[in-house]
Amino acid sequence: MALDPSEEIIDEYFEYLADRDVYRAPTVLSWLTDYIDSRSENAIFKLLQHSLAGEALAGLVDLLEFDDKMLTESVVHILGTIVEHPRCRQYVLEVPRNSASPGQNNPTLFTALVNMLMSDDKNVVMNAAGTIANIAESGEGRLWILQQAAFDDALPILGLLTVDSHQWAASNSALVIARLTLSQEGVVKMLTHDRSSYILTNLCVSLCGHNPGSSMNAAFAVGRLLEREDARSKLLAMKNFKNTMTAMTKMLYNKEAGPRKNACFAFSCLANSKEGHTRLLSNVNSELILDQLVRLITDEDDETAWFAAVTLRAVCSQKEGVFRVRDHKTVHSVLKKLVKGGTVKLKSELLTEVKMTLDIIGKLPKLPVPVLTPVDSNVVDARWDSVIATTGMKVIYQLYQGTTCVYEGNKTSTRVKNLQPFTSYVFRVRATSSADEGPYSGPAIVTTNEGVPGPPAEISNEGKPQHNAIKISWTPPVNPNGTLTGYNIYADGKRVAVAGIDKLNHVVRDLPHSTSISIQVAGVTSAGEGDKSSPILCSTLNLSDYPPRKPILSTSGGANEINVSWIDPPKQLGPVKHYELVMNGEVVYTGKDQGFRVSNLEPLAEYTFNVRVVTADDYVIESEPAKKKAGSKGKVRSSSTAASKQRQSPLNNSRPFTTIN
Repeated sequence: MALDPSEEIIDEYFEYLADRDVYRAPTVLSWLTDYIDSRSENAIFKLLQHSLAGEALAGLVDLLEFDDKMLTESVVHILGTIVEHPRCRQYVLEVPRNSASPGQNNPTLFTALVNMLMSDDKNVVMNAAGTIANIAESGEGRLWILQQAAFDDALPILGLLTVDSHQWAASNSALVIARLTLSQEGVVKMLTHDRSSYILTNLCVSLCGHNPGSSMNAAFAVGRLLEREDARSKLLAMKNFKNTMTAMTKMLYNKEAGPRKNACFAFSCLANSKEGHTRLLSNVNSELILDQLVRLITDEDDETAWFAAVTLRAVCSQKEGVFRVRDHKTVHSVLKKLVKGGTVKLKSELLTEVKMTLDIIGKLPKLPVPVLTPVDSNVVDARWDSVIATTGMKVIYQLYQGTTCVYEGNKTSTRVKNLQPFTSYVFRVRATSSADEGPYSGPAIVTTNEGVPGPPAEISNEGKPQHNAIKISWTPPVNPNGTLTGYNIYADGKRVAVAGIDKLNHVVRDLPHSTSISIQVAGVTSAGEGDKSSPILCSTLNLSDYPPRKPILSTSGGANEINVSWIDPPKQLGPVKHYELVMNGEVVYTGKDQGFRVSNLEPLAEYTFNVRVVTADDYVIESEPAKKKAGSKGKVRSSSTAASKQRQSPLNNSRPFTTIN
């Protein structure tokens, strides 16, 4: 019919809709369909300014409850077309509820659209899904959808429809999900839904299907989901995700720009995470993906070319990707040619993206050798030159001691601790970034300062026991920590001697006999004295173990003299050099005879005698004392019992107590 634009006609038609006049509704819907299909957004917007427009829209929504296919299709078409226009969309979303009469259903617009998604008529499903998709195009529309009570019911229905055999029903349903992923709240609701796995599985199956529209929209939705860690974990854990990647690879080679663009987007989102990046590079199609991405940079569709460049840069966001792109047979060389220009001229924004990728691929420079300064015997200071990455990426330096990394950070100096004294170490440094590892610098060698030595080892007591000396020996410290200059010897904690570096033994003298003594040795370097060795307990000779018997005393004929005799000790320390007879503390006889007569004694005076045995080693062992009184007769001279004619004098034969060397 001819469109009558008069205000009277519009008033009349809008009144019919406001009154829910089902009999006149077909005429009004036909006119309204023709009007919105042939008018601009401005004209439709002006129509919605009518005073009865709100009530008319409410009437349109209420018409969706009638079981009339042609009627509902027209209503959905009209509402769907209106919401395509951003300025007009809000009028539909703000449709007031109808003042329904008792017993009459009053569904909201979204509930009505969800019910239509379950229709057996796929054209109805297509239009309902398309209308929801148009609403979801704006942020306000997405928020409106997410706030609807029927949203939880709608999600699994939309998920199932993404794999429907009807091309446009599936495509529009996938578009709804794709646009809902533009909202973080939409993604959260999708992930926390009771049938989340079912929805995500169907989405991936849709991406792998033969419907280009639903595949393209599903690829965008998958890309958005891959941007979130929680969603990414769910997707990567799915059994069919390998097939999803294969389908995304095929989409890169699609003849249409839309699928190629969305596949690039999905791959870029996948490559921006560590786990996803690893999955991409380990995929059997990774070489095909890289081949096609570099080709798509020169795609005639600007958005596809830009997304391909972005995806390549995402691949190079991790070190493994940088190495793969560097080693790829064509990618690196093609990117260089594109930057140089020639037959293909890239737009400024795209050229910038390619240059950024080339900068990332470019190797970090080799640093000069680090400068090393010993601080003490255990610490070395290291410093090195800085590097500015052409990518602007943060540079991380790694300092290696041998094959061990002892520092990793953004500073150009560090202090290395816990080193061994007087030890040479080799250090290297290199610059790294999140996308590269620079070559190692040349080696720098440093020797730590001397430290005090460790304790000498294998301390032992050597030689025969002596009554006033101990001979000890040792081996050098296992850890000299420097150049040894000598050794200090300690007896019972007191330093008693110093030995030169050329000596590994020493005789400690002037010790008391029959005594146990703790002996320690400490090495010395230019840094000072080191740790003492573990103490060893040494003993001087216990002479009481070898005593001669008491001398035998007798008087003869009452004369003022005493006969003294003795026998060899029962336990001999060694060959006898000579004997000494001591009377009242004075030596009165020295010789090898075992008897002696002492004369010229005071009558009846008591005398004390001891016998000393002097061995060939000059050990002196003294007997227990024996006492005897002299006789009462006149003085007589003394002589040895061996009839020696030599006159003996106590003073002449006295001999002081001597020690051995």
